Amino acid sequence: MEAERTTELQNGATQCLHLGRSGERCSHAAQDDGFCERHGPDAVWRFNVAAQRRIFAVLLAAAVLWPILVDLWRAMKR
Repeated sequence: MEAERTTELQNGATQCLHLGRSGERCSHAAQDDGFCERHGPDAVWRFNVAAQRRIFAVLLAAAVLWPILVDLWRAMKR
């Protein structure tokens, strides 16, 4: 079967088993479980944490810059 075949990458590792929306295979090297770092079983947790950190960083930057932006806005209105 086509789905059971694994393709060898240049360094001898196998290709990730993840199939995209159009049926294309992921081009990254597979780990021991057959999936790459991005599509492995703990990938949802790992990327969710990264997204939360980005959101927190943006909110923190907005909180720090808010007084400066308000002062600039008031100065431009005058």
